[in-house]
Amino acid sequence: MSISGKQPPPMPTRPPESTQATKQKCSFRDKLLGNQAPVPRRETIDLIGQKLFRIEFENGDRRRPRCYADDSVLKDLWLPWQHAIIVKLLGKTLGFLTMRDRLRAIWKLTGDMDVMDIGHGFFMVKFDLEADREKVISGGPWVIYDHCVAIRPWTTDFISSEVHINKTLVWIRFPSLGMEYYDESLLLALATAVGRPIKVDMHTLDASRGKFARVCIEIELDKPVVGKVWFRDFWYKVEYEGLHLLCQRCGLWPCLS
Repeated sequence: MSISGKQPPPMPTRPPESTQATKQKCSFRDKLLGNQAPVPRRETIDLIGQKLFRIEFENGDRRRPRCYADDSVLKDLWLPWQHAIIVKLLGKTLGFLTMRDRLRAIWKLTGDMDVMDIGHGFFMVKFDLEADREKVISGGPWVIYDHCVAIRPWTTDFISSEVHINKTLVWIRFPSLGMEYYDESLLLALATAVGRPIKVDMHTLDASRGKFARVCIEIELDKPVVGKVWFRDFWYKVEYEGLHLLCQRCGLWPCLS
């Protein structure tokens, strides 16, 4: 005896199993190498067996092993990172997304960039275009929320928990300086009394601002900053943009006394 009626709906088919992801994500390291597609992983080899890596115990104590890798191994590992830069916002902590978005906003790059949080307020940045990298390195100082962004090229053995930022670019101002002295050569010489002069603000050079002269210099943060400069029988005050933790007593950033 047959029973008429609607046919049951077909059972849903099971998706085919696959041992590989349908699409691999391009890693930060891959992009450092300039690749838009994932790079195959390096072949795993026995470095110790090939005498490219050795372990020595300090004073024969197994609890204090010292490890040494051959330079040929290290140079290959360093290669992808050599064009990256490391940045840190001085005196203020931002989350990854906020820092990335603010960097994009102030740098106004032609190409794209990738950012990685490497801990303790440091971020590693890779640029798609070398021109953008040069712009960021030479075009500062950069400021986020009125705080300076310290920038340095990537170096080997960078340990974020141990690194001390001791130099940065900063804009300084000479309030009330007469506009007849808004000359590039004279202002660079005047700024040498404060730090290493880099450049004079274009608004100062074209005399579109009269309240202060503005110059970019490099300063050493572990030395007391200069608070005033004498010129033609007057002590001119020196103001620093973006350095909010300068100690009024010792003049250091941050206070080390």
